[in-house]
Amino acid sequence: MIVCGLLTLTVLGCSNAQTAPAGQSAPQAPTQTQESVVAEVAGRKVTMKELDDRWQSADPAERARVTQAIYQNRRNVLDQMIGDMLIEEAAKAAGMDAAEYTKQELAKRLQPVTDADVQQFFEANKDRTQGRTLEQLQGPMREFLTNQRHQQARAQLVEDLKKKSKGVRVLLDPPRQTITVAADDPYVGPATAAVTIVEYSDYQ
Repeated sequence: MIVCGLLTLTVLGCSNAQTAPAGQSAPQAPTQTQESVVAEVAGRKVTMKELDDRWQSADPAERARVTQAIYQNRRNVLDQMIGDMLIEEAAKAAGMDAAEYTKQELAKRLQPVTDADVQQFFEANKDRTQGRTLEQLQGPMREFLTNQRHQQARAQLVEDLKKKSKGVRVLLDPPRQTITVAADDPYVGPATAAVTIVEYSDYQ
């Protein structure tokens, strides 16, 4: 599987890395800007911008995919951090610790998993059960659905807290791509429009 392969590469790639002492963060490499030099050949310097420009020219779709993946992971973690902070503030205002407050609030929003839910989930995923029966899979399926309900309940709690809070702002910019439009490219809308939709028949 691809996931296993990536995991193996990650482990092998980190095998020579230095491990920070317990309780301490690993040293961070300095951040490289677009002007940073990433290679030198016979006195000729290659900057990060040149590297990215070449990547963009050679494989724009893959660069866009990787950039989007990095943004999405950062956004997911940021949303988790924002949720944690909102819950901590709400718990403090209620005179409770965060764990106790979360348990109490999730109980109000959590929908229990019924036998009918498990049956429905089994039927919807029957083509992926590899011949195993409902009796064999109902335990793992119930656990999966229960975890999913917990995540949904927490997401609802965070949304409710966001509505009550006036100080939540997300300033993380999503990735943007500059597309060069040729004069003969088909497009929708006037040339002065803020957004231009360009149609590419060979887009994958």
